[in-house]
Amino acid sequence: MCCPRRRCTPARAAAAVLLAAALAGCSSGPATGEVFGKVTFKGQPVTEGTITFLNPNEGGAAEAEIGKDGSYTVSGKVVVGEYLVVITPPVHIVDTDPGKSPPAPVEKPAPNIPQKYRQQGTTPFKETIKPGKNELNFDMKP
Repeated sequence: MCCPRRRCTPARAAAAVLLAAALAGCSSGPATGEVFGKVTFKGQPVTEGTITFLNPNEGGAAEAEIGKDGSYTVSGKVVVGEYLVVITPPVHIVDTDPGKSPPAPVEKPAPNIPQKYRQQGTTPFKETIKPGKNELNFDMKP
């Protein structure tokens, strides 16, 4: 008489292989990383604004608000790749022409964020996001 465990072993092995293959297929997708760091101007924390990571080759972007101490953390994962980094001042709504036109969004004055860092065509900041944790600090110069 054969042991019931031996008769079931090939079936269990086949089921395990199929399950592993199915799970591997479900977990595939682009590699991602976590992104955080600090934004400074001449060594001093930038206390408000937005940092944006733009992927010019494959598209896509990620951004985070800059905290009072200059720190930022991108919520969620960022796809691995090459990015341009743009730092912009916060925007607020201003009634520039009272009674004649609706209020419009305007950048707040931010002398600690030079103009060249505000646009993807002029920013000198480029970074590579890798799998895992990425601490990326940016110190802007005039």
